Amino acid sequence: MKKVTMQDIADALQISKNSVSQALGNKNGVGEQTKRLVLQKADEMGYQYKKDVIYTPIDNQFALVATEFALSQKSFFGEICLSLEQEMMARGFYLTTLAVGPEAITANRLPRELEEKNWRGIFILSHISDVFVKQILELGVPSVMIDHHDPHLRTDTILSQNKDGAFVAVEHLIELGHTRIGFVGDVDFSPSYEERFEGYCKAMRHYKLPVNPHYTITSIQEEQAALFQALEGLEEWPSAWFCVNSGLGFILNSYFQSKGFAIPEQVSIVCFDNTEFAILAQPPLTTMCTDLRFMGRKAAETMEWRLRNPSAPIVNVAIGTELVLRESTGRLKDY
Repeated sequence: MKKVTMQDIADALQISKNSVSQALGNKNGVGEQTKRLVLQKADEMGYQYKKDVIYTPIDNQFALVATEFALSQKSFFGEICLSLEQEMMARGFYLTTLAVGPEAITANRLPRELEEKNWRGIFILSHISDVFVKQILELGVPSVMIDHHDPHLRTDTILSQNKDGAFVAVEHLIELGHTRIGFVGDVDFSPSYEERFEGYCKAMRHYKLPVNPHYTITSIQEEQAALFQALEGLEEWPSAWFCVNSGLGFILNSYFQSKGFAIPEQVSIVCFDNTEFAILAQPPLTTMCTDLRFMGRKAAETMEWRLRNPSAPIVNVAIGTELVLRESTGRLKDY
């Protein structure tokens, strides 16, 4: 395993290496808040330093709870986490990330730190499980969910406009002349994917086009073998596809490339989430993009607002998406 360096800590916090050095040495060149953040990040990353550095916890401590899977998705959730961390730091708050593993989720076991410390607020990132999240909310701490919601989870939420974004994506394909449009995504995996399927269906209904069950794949693992197998079993082929995320879009693109299809001349692909998968695909994928850094900022703003307004009604903030046009979509041609 690569040894963690001061530069790694500096890069993670987006501060100078000199500031990290001063903080770890308990020097006067940096403020107390920066010292606390550096020490916490050093502990999280496994950096070895002298533990005699004075560190007094304050009451402005906040937790970010997320699955190990979500935290591994650096190009999507990583952007949100970094933005949130920076926004909380700018407000003088102290943010600790608590990763939740599969075993803890299955056992509905909250992180020990979550129950033992007196957190001022808790952020919940993406889908964990509704039972798990309910346990967090039962702690009675002001909470903000990011990229997940459920009618039974009564807390403030920050979301993407999934349904409207999917509608725009499918409408783009229709405007290019496509009438046979497929769908790929596991709608039971998260409410976001279910909403994107609803947006797909809404666009098809709006333009009086049929949703063909033969190429509407609503239950699929996000892995190459599973999708390739599902595609091989299709009896009919659409001329265009909408995918609920860029990972599936990348795999779908790879499948058609392996079969010798010309993209977009013979098949068009549009997906959701503007991650590296959409950019690195050949050709690059047209996608619906959410400003992830803005999402982190709104989460911090919403938490700060909730602390000032503890009795106000619950709010759901839906962030608009933008269609990013790339080479994977083109006008329908006859063959």
